[in-house]
Amino acid sequence: MAFSLAGAAYAQPAAVGLAADPNLLRWDPSIRYGVLPNGLRYAVQHNALPKGGVALRLGIGVGSFDEADDERGAAHMIEHLAFDGARSFPEHQLDLIFAPLHVAWARDRTATSDLKATIYQLDLPSTDASELSIATKWLSDVAEGLAFADAAVARERAAMESERRGRAADTLRALRAKMDAFEDGDLRSAARLPIGTPESLAALTPARLQSFYDRWYRPDNAVVVMVGDLPIDVLEQKVKATFGDWAPRGPAGVRAPRTPPTSSRSAEALVLTEASLPAIAGICRVAAPDDVSAAPDQRLHALLLRGLWEAILQARINTLKSRKDAPFIEATLNDEVRPDSLKTCFGVIPQPGQEVRAVGMIEAEIRRFAAEGPTEEETDAGLEQVRASVRGAIASTSHDSRDQAAEILTRGLDNLARLTPREGLRAFDILMEDTRPATVRAAFARDWSGWGPLAPVSSPKALAQETVRTAMTSDEYKSTGAK
Repeated sequence: MAFSLAGAAYAQPAAVGLAADPNLLRWDPSIRYGVLPNGLRYAVQHNALPKGGVALRLGIGVGSFDEADDERGAAHMIEHLAFDGARSFPEHQLDLIFAPLHVAWARDRTATSDLKATIYQLDLPSTDASELSIATKWLSDVAEGLAFADAAVARERAAMESERRGRAADTLRALRAKMDAFEDGDLRSAARLPIGTPESLAALTPARLQSFYDRWYRPDNAVVVMVGDLPIDVLEQKVKATFGDWAPRGPAGVRAPRTPPTSSRSAEALVLTEASLPAIAGICRVAAPDDVSAAPDQRLHALLLRGLWEAILQARINTLKSRKDAPFIEATLNDEVRPDSLKTCFGVIPQPGQEVRAVGMIEAEIRRFAAEGPTEEETDAGLEQVRASVRGAIASTSHDSRDQAAEILTRGLDNLARLTPREGLRAFDILMEDTRPATVRAAFARDWSGWGPLAPVSSPKALAQETVRTAMTSDEYKSTGAK
């Protein structure tokens, strides 16, 4: 999907926005979107906060999810190598080159990779033309000029293996990994952590990394964002001059199947005995992911409805928590959208020795919500709560170029355009105007589906898994609210 160049001088990104009807949603007019002949998508914006600064972002639409079995860890390793293997900068000299520009590693120059994307960040405190040229030259090298020397690859392989061992030695992180493995089952996303495995890291030769790089680091798989204290025409011309000649090297990569949860999993429990750690528990569902091919306004509507039912259900659980005999200290609802799944979980901190009762009471309340849906009063209160959150963004949104660039890029990688906070509030009012309890219940049924409920429990004392599973499926701990 490409950014649209049709329309006014500040192009309206109809092909990337949330709806084709401008009467429904209006885009941030200060952002200019475009697409180069080579397929590179870009967005530029003039912003004077901080004065004289420029924020640059390069997003590559590949992460660990699309790695082959013998490439696991490749996206993360290439991200590391970008800081010491660029063709225009001598090895080990990048820090020395950027230091006089007052660009510090981690603060102003960094990168991240996850399941879906790899993002490079560079923030300049100056709009000096020569300094901007150095910055864009490095981003250009990242895009099409990385070198995979044997010594550099060996060095980064050792660094990643050390990072992986450090994570494995962290008791709490290791516990969370076991819980995730139970919840995620045989999903591809469960077996595609960016850090890779000892076997896959050993297999990442320079040639294999070059092959991955050539397939995925392509202009038609990238988004560039520049936001800063320069005229928007200057920023746009800089994008064109820097990336206009970027050409693909061979065939494009083939996406891995986005296979959603398919096998049948009903109520299951996992109990881990960890004497050195406090008790924790989860109640999860793993469903099919959001439909990214849906009309953009439908995508936004689905997200708003998800936020609404989550707010209503969280309020119900908070009421249970207010009971004097509540078996849990905290229970917080969160969701995570991956390429192949939507995982929604309550993270629970039980009262000491109350793990079974905590899981049973919360799951009983979830079943009651599924059967009855919210009341009119709950729906109205939930709508006001979510609307207040959207309204609060008007005052709290950062106008710093770095934050603006990050948000524009994140949305761009998802083929969405950025709304101003006020337009976000207007969109909420339009899309949610006719929301009724039945609508909320239907959204809940869509999201809280698939595998589950799945209840991983960590307890300092031994606990039978069947006891937890039985508590999840019976009404023994059903409650009628606060006491």
